[in-house]
Amino acid sequence: MPSLTDLTLRAEDVLALADRPAGEPLVLTRCDLSGVRAAGVDLDAAVLVGCTLDDADLRGARLAGSRWEGGSARAVLLEDADLGDAVLEGVDLAEAVLRRALLTDAVLRGCRLVGVVADGTRGLGVSLVGCNAYGADLTGMSLHGRDLSRTRFTEANLSGADLRGAVMQGCTLLHTELLDARFDGTDLRGADLGPVDAARAAAWRGAVVSSSQAVAIAEDLVGVVVTDG
Repeated sequence: MPSLTDLTLRAEDVLALADRPAGEPLVLTRCDLSGVRAAGVDLDAAVLVGCTLDDADLRGARLAGSRWEGGSARAVLLEDADLGDAVLEGVDLAEAVLRRALLTDAVLRGCRLVGVVADGTRGLGVSLVGCNAYGADLTGMSLHGRDLSRTRFTEANLSGADLRGAVMQGCTLLHTELLDARFDGTDLRGADLGPVDAARAAAWRGAVVSSSQAVAIAEDLVGVVVTDG
């Protein structure tokens, strides 16, 4: 099993790792891949623990089934990459570019997604649990039936996103762009919906909200005061 720790890897090193025998595991621990240019590299099922991939070029890379634990991948280029079934926990992906990436059944937990560009992603759905997606471009993303609980979507772009049946309990949707997003059956209970206008209320058609949220929406829309008794 190739297992590398505390090394600085160059592009040729990373490409050489891709030539390991099929199915042979790869574990990188606290390795520095900053700025590496390795577009199209095959790192399927790799395990990255506390690694740094800031500004790396991994466009079109094969990362299906990979596991990322902590570390930083700020401004990494992952356009057209295959991240199907990947699990990323506590990774800083601020300003990363995942445009057209394949994200089927990927799971991101506690990740920093500030300013991420992920429009046009492909696949049947990705889970974003407890992430900070402030200002992220998630246009058209498939989140159907996925766990999005406790994720901050403040000022993010969810235009055209498929959120049907998703669990968004505890999310923040303050000033989030929701044009043409689909919310049928989405669980928004406990989410911070922010100020509500007619367009935002229409976007949530079919979503599940709590009674207190329904009251707040009514108060925002028509200025009524709802009291018991």
